[in-house]
Amino acid sequence: MLPKSIEKRPHFQDLQQQFTDYIRNPDQVTYAPTGEVSIEQRRLTTYQELFFNNIEGFFSQIFPVCADILGQERWLDIIREYLLKHRSRTPLFHELGEEFLAFLEAEFTPLTTDPDFILELAHYEWVELALKVSIEIGFSRVEMKQADLKNADLERAYKLSPVAWPLAYEWPVHQLSKAFQPVEKPAQTTTLLVYRSEKTNGDEVIEFMILAPLLYQFLMMLETSDSAQIAFESVAESYHLTTEQRQGFALQTIQELIDLNIIKVVI
Repeated sequence: MLPKSIEKRPHFQDLQQQFTDYIRNPDQVTYAPTGEVSIEQRRLTTYQELFFNNIEGFFSQIFPVCADILGQERWLDIIREYLLKHRSRTPLFHELGEEFLAFLEAEFTPLTTDPDFILELAHYEWVELALKVSIEIGFSRVEMKQADLKNADLERAYKLSPVAWPLAYEWPVHQLSKAFQPVEKPAQTTTLLVYRSEKTNGDEVIEFMILAPLLYQFLMMLETSDSAQIAFESVAESYHLTTEQRQGFALQTIQELIDLNIIKVVI
């Protein structure tokens, strides 16, 4: 057992803990440590409000549709609940969006009036920031311009760009808004592709593409298959397509994805 002098937490850490407890929950916690000079309440309140407004403003930028649908009062209550319940593990500001998702998934206590789709909507909104700051590098235009790599070939194996994410949601997250809030889940899953695209001037933007279920399944199978043909046939069996239709659809799809720098041949 460690000596008590080592076990005891330093006084400055006690002060830090009391202060952060107050910042998180000023309605229930008072910052008045024993033996310390008191701080004017006006100053404490100012600091607490600055901290809260900073976090709320950042989350409102990442999750603007969530904030709009929930309304200002409920949105602020959820941010306060996040501060009370969640202990962030990252020191990086741009990763706080992922921390908020973890809170919504495991710690959030929804009200009966909260929409059931809020977690999926938040994830969909977060994806844009996640791709913007990702350190992964997409396929370069120089690499992709070679003729033998630009032509669709169903007999070759392909891989998906690390900055192209196929996504599936139970709710139509790309359509949700203040004016459109379905109460029941649709029968069909919403399948999307979100990817980082390089423009001709070198700028990068985040693009969103609605995927047919067949195309989503194809992309999910592509990297684990020995060829594009095998990947396509494995998911096309349940669709009533002729061999000619399958071949034409597969070639057209592969070519479009190559042209968008979303897939490339495995060399």
